Amino acid sequence: MTAPGYRTIVVVDVVGFTDPRRTSEDRSAVRHGLYQILETAFAESDIDLGLCDLEDRGDGALILVPQQVPRRTVADRLPDRIVAALRRYNWTRKAWAQFRLRVGLNSGDVVHDGNGWLGTAIDTAFRILDCPDAKALLTSSARMVALISSESFFQEVIAGDPGTFPESYQQVPVTVKTYTGTAHLRLLGEPTAGEPPTLAPVATSTSAPKSAPTGTLATRPPAPPSSRGDVLEVIPAAELRTLRDHLSVTEVPRLAILLSRAAGPAIPLPRREDVHDAWEAFEYLMDFNAGPDGIPPAVLFLELLAGELDGEAGEALAHWIGEQAGRWRLGPALEKQRLTRTPLPDEPHLHLTLMVDLDPIDPSRCVLASWRQDDPEVWPPPLGGVREVAMEELEYRVDEAILDAEDAWWEQGTAAAVEFVLPRTLLHLPVLRWRKEHVSGKPHPLRYDYRINIRSLERMRARYWHRIWHRRWDSMLEDPSADRLHYSGSSEFEEHPIDAVLSDPHWVGLVMREKPAARPEASAGPDEFLAALRCGLPVVLWHPEAGPEELRELLDWVLGGESGFIDLPARRKLAGLPTSWLPGDSLAHDLVVMWEDPKRVIVLDQPLIPNRG
Repeated sequence: MTAPGYRTIVVVDVVGFTDPRRTSEDRSAVRHGLYQILETAFAESDIDLGLCDLEDRGDGALILVPQQVPRRTVADRLPDRIVAALRRYNWTRKAWAQFRLRVGLNSGDVVHDGNGWLGTAIDTAFRILDCPDAKALLTSSARMVALISSESFFQEVIAGDPGTFPESYQQVPVTVKTYTGTAHLRLLGEPTAGEPPTLAPVATSTSAPKSAPTGTLATRPPAPPSSRGDVLEVIPAAELRTLRDHLSVTEVPRLAILLSRAAGPAIPLPRREDVHDAWEAFEYLMDFNAGPDGIPPAVLFLELLAGELDGEAGEALAHWIGEQAGRWRLGPALEKQRLTRTPLPDEPHLHLTLMVDLDPIDPSRCVLASWRQDDPEVWPPPLGGVREVAMEELEYRVDEAILDAEDAWWEQGTAAAVEFVLPRTLLHLPVLRWRKEHVSGKPHPLRYDYRINIRSLERMRARYWHRIWHRRWDSMLEDPSADRLHYSGSSEFEEHPIDAVLSDPHWVGLVMREKPAARPEASAGPDEFLAALRCGLPVVLWHPEAGPEELRELLDWVLGGESGFIDLPARRKLAGLPTSWLPGDSLAHDLVVMWEDPKRVIVLDQPLIPNRG
């Protein structure tokens, strides 16, 4: 137990946090919003929240301010900054993610017993926070914050300082559990014209419910798609009609990417048949709350769209957003978003990542999991389906996953890659010879339409290999010259162990003499494949049939582009096309390229539970 120390105590509680009309997603958004508001308010009060001791209380928090911060600073600055931060937060949220606060102030000696903070002053702070009269007065008002001071804190700090507006407080009796005393209440946060509604309390009486106060929602109706309860309600109807007329006829080649990027990982994407133009994308996003940055996804969509449009159309939309940003108080957040967002690439690739792993009990079956990327610059994508399938059916189930991805990508004029994340025991799978559209009766080789890439499941899982993997990858991007490819069995290195050779940072790729053994035997000699993974080489190549000279000739062409290794995936695909002019070009069809970008890793820290199929 620590020695007692004198601290200023701030306790906060979200009004109606457990209201049954809030979903678990609503409560999660409220909790996140509470801490966002506290961080902002403390920073604007010149109080470092990082130096405070903070305990989460589920629907609120306990904050112990360091003794060196004057109590007058807390009483003078913090209440108004909490109101300002809460108003800005609520303004960009739908009603069910908005909230009001009760804030209690006290000071006194506290101790920490190793499990949490203790002290009579803390008990008093939570008792006055639960003051029934304070709750009732806040509920009957349209104010946003109930500031409740203990009697001692009011007399010692507030009463003698005109700057804290002591005349605005009213004394209220407090009888909570075994505590009886008085407190001082100040209601803050006057409503403004056009302010979004906030959640009204659930009636606890058995009598007929009273009508809700002006500016509140008494019930949560099943909102139709056209209902709007957020910041976008303040857009004048005439401007909204003009926006609709403009967006409905605007051609947006990469609409799906813009929609995906504006939605982010927390918002489910609509069905393709539900969104035909920019207006319908904007309208879909209007039903969702702002994210942690405070920007509603519909506004972010317009911001991204303005950057995508050329000429007067883009300039006009950007100008309109700039005018609205002041009304919405989103100027700083939008400016930060512009500075930090990743631009859309000129030659993007979408990735469908398919992980295959053997069933540990029945080797005739395997688990197939998929991750589909809908925005080339957003990673990781969400986990899609997880299925348990028979090995003999695997090519057909992969075909189904690819066609599902194509159904989602149908409006994107973007190149695509299919990656197979395989354990060592399945590296022999002939995925380069697999085909799609079997249902048509005339299946089509995958290699004609996609970059086909192999990735190591063992490396994906072994985080202790990732640091050196990042270093070799970054080194390859800086110098992608083809002479950084090591050919296994080279006479000049035959006297040295392969792991010693590959530890030289010059090498970023390895050409193996033969395909990796599924289960290498200890007597078989050095394990080249394992050495490559351990040394962080991002590129490993092998061919199941080609001799050394044939393979070298093929790789001289594949790596013969101006950018060396950078061009490898594209030239590997080109070499496998039937129109390739390469001599003996059928060899290229079976050239296995393990191209491993450490910045595109699937996190496999949770078990994948399949459905048998």
